[in-house]
Amino acid sequence: MGIDGVIIIDNTGRPIVQTAFKSGTTAVAAQHVDALNNAYEAAANQNQSVVDPIIFVDSSLGPSVCCNVQHNSLRIACPVHSETDPLFVLAFLQTLLDVLQEYLGDISATSIRENFDIVYQLLEEMLDSGYPSTTELNTLREIVTPPSLFKKILAVAGSAGLTKAVSTPFSSPIPWRATGLRYNNNEIFFDIVEEMQGTISKEGKSLNVEVWGRIRTNTRLSGQTCSLKPSWRLTVSQERLIYSLPLINPRFCQIARFTHAFDCRDG
Repeated sequence: MGIDGVIIIDNTGRPIVQTAFKSGTTAVAAQHVDALNNAYEAAANQNQSVVDPIIFVDSSLGPSVCCNVQHNSLRIACPVHSETDPLFVLAFLQTLLDVLQEYLGDISATSIRENFDIVYQLLEEMLDSGYPSTTELNTLREIVTPPSLFKKILAVAGSAGLTKAVSTPFSSPIPWRATGLRYNNNEIFFDIVEEMQGTISKEGKSLNVEVWGRIRTNTRLSGQTCSLKPSWRLTVSQERLIYSLPLINPRFCQIARFTHAFDCRDG
């Protein structure tokens, strides 16, 4: 299982960045690039703007697939020839795009070429032998220094070594929270957003009602831990709804903690 590599391709079909984690995949990567380019060419001939995110490739290592996503004019592909869930690969590609967006701002062939070293370092840190490793943005910033104008000037002057990443990465016990955070005022803000959609008969009775809710939080609490540990309790006014209307596809932030079991189901 795992990802054989990552290939970032420009709009001309030429690879910009390419990594391989398994023996023999360097040559096989070219076969996946050709298969992806052929898929885009076929889609263009049929006046289609997108291609299948999972493309079958008959490579020299045997049957494999090319999981790919498109972002603006770029195509990012992951060759996979082992028994791996494609959703696992596509989820990683989306995480990679999010990280590149934070580092580079505008993700384009030009920005990737100008920051080739940073993109390659990110790929090395985010994937370990084909498996996602470090994907939290705060932790990555401690390992790979984000690009800046000052860093580019030092690189041109031949002094790029003066800008180094944090000497003690992984120092934060909470991966998604940076170390040493201090605020003048310890405060936390909540926004509750609710949406309701339903169908009502001509007699005024509700035939079908669906409610969506989101709780958005902006936390400005100093330190890694604090005495204030806010908790939310979700209650339903009518007890029968707990059993007749369980939560459908609930999604929670990774910092959420649970003290009670939820009755959940997939929609």
